[in-house]
Amino acid sequence: MEIAGYVYAADRMVKRGSPDAVEYHSWSREMRFFIKVRDYDFWKKKNVNQKLSDALTFVSGDLSYSFTFIKGGKDTGQANLYDVEGISLHKRENSVVALFSGGLDSLAGALEVLETTDKNLILISHRSNNSAITQIQGGVFGMLNKDYPGRIQYFPFYCNLHGERAVEETQRSRIFLYTAIAHSLSSLASEEEILVFENGITSINFYKRQDQINARSSRTTHPKALHLLEDFYTMVGGKRHYIRHPFLYNTKTDIFNKIKRFGKAHYINSTISCTKTFLTFENNSQATHCGGCSQCIDRRFAAFASGLEDEDAIYDVDISKDSIKSDEARIHLIDYMRLVAKLNGLTEFSFTTEMMDVLTDLIPYLAGNRNADKVGAVYKLTRSHTAQIISAIKRIQSLQDPLKPKKKNTIHSYIDDREYLKPAVEPLIEQVVSKMMVAIPEAYNRHKPKNENELNDLINALLIADRDDYEREYPSIRFSITRVIPDHSFPGIDLLIEAKYLREGTAKSSITDGIAADITKYPKDKYKLFIVYDPERKISNDAVFKKDFEANDRCTVCVIR
Repeated sequence: MEIAGYVYAADRMVKRGSPDAVEYHSWSREMRFFIKVRDYDFWKKKNVNQKLSDALTFVSGDLSYSFTFIKGGKDTGQANLYDVEGISLHKRENSVVALFSGGLDSLAGALEVLETTDKNLILISHRSNNSAITQIQGGVFGMLNKDYPGRIQYFPFYCNLHGERAVEETQRSRIFLYTAIAHSLSSLASEEEILVFENGITSINFYKRQDQINARSSRTTHPKALHLLEDFYTMVGGKRHYIRHPFLYNTKTDIFNKIKRFGKAHYINSTISCTKTFLTFENNSQATHCGGCSQCIDRRFAAFASGLEDEDAIYDVDISKDSIKSDEARIHLIDYMRLVAKLNGLTEFSFTTEMMDVLTDLIPYLAGNRNADKVGAVYKLTRSHTAQIISAIKRIQSLQDPLKPKKKNTIHSYIDDREYLKPAVEPLIEQVVSKMMVAIPEAYNRHKPKNENELNDLINALLIADRDDYEREYPSIRFSITRVIPDHSFPGIDLLIEAKYLREGTAKSSITDGIAADITKYPKDKYKLFIVYDPERKISNDAVFKKDFEANDRCTVCVIR
């Protein structure tokens, strides 16, 4: 339990890198721990250390976790697992231990146990210093306890930083803390099974962009992560402790439908799915969800797919009707819809080839004997998911009033323009161009940049704030016998950006030659955006200037004054 607490604290105190770090080696960390332990003979075993390291490295997406255990851990006489809670576990036959986050999936899991079996529930929650989450978890438990009296024991454990503010909010190691608590209580209860309720689409977490393949794609309830943790706890406890994943082949829409089937739809708006509850919401003071994170988007679509949108939570931005001002939310929404479109277009054969990276980590940890059957089951899950989301999109479209003007930056405008069918890079280019056209003239309204490097500093400042897959002067690209480096880039989606500054005394031909040279030296499969700042209006006809350059595939020229 202490080790899990240390890992959780370190995870939140060690930043993964600056927002412009897209590469796996930049964003991931090497975590080294030196911990005093009581049972040194056990923890010094190489296989114990290795199983712990393997589990945490995979679930966190970091480069490595290493542990050096040292003699000298002292028992302080504490009677409880943590400082605050007193544990009064009543051992009951026919009990089951389950993780309980206060979210929709864990609520549906608790209801399924209580409604379809005669088992008693031991619910485990982890609480940090977020009072909103604490209140929500307690509120949902209160409703369950009222409707199913005498069948639930609830243990909310507190573990958070004290006197330090977290600098990293991804919290990928939190599942280790959660399951460590559950393992401890399941041992006390003489139960050999821990239930983790999460829908399969979220658990598998098909990456929506190429840059999410490694650490950026969360694996907290991925079957491989749960299997590695199960192996570790089995070694700790001396016998097999199973971590079960009952909802692996269910979608988020299925979760809504389960809750409705049990007659508890009125519970739904008391649950929390948002990953940004630490933010202050700006548009709706009653909101419990931001509306723009990936979890909120998935939840809102599923609510419409199940016909339960009116029972759903209150969103700061409701994607079904509101204009989406946040670039991050817009990217999440379009990426989500792009993945649905991609999955919908795959046959079972093409699914196997297209999703080989995902399936390689997944298939060995699924129940069953034949790999083909396992792939088929996952494919069937995606077919169900895409059909449900498509039905949700159609229902959302029906809300559009044809007698009112269109709103910009809404899901309706994205559907009309088929934004999600464009390569991910094209909407990004449009977004970058739109921002530069406004920001650069405004920034240099009174004085012009001294040189091109100052212009690049401004572009860097504008780009770095919006996305986490941006790099300045990266990557190095081989051209003939030398290497060239773009001014700016989004390596995850193959966009290279070059800035040109037409100053007083600069010949227009030098800019023309520079762009032509860049088009030649950068690979044809990369998208290239040229930002040409021309405050002196040396370019008399933008269309003519851009025409020949943009005749090259994947080349865009933006002239700014």
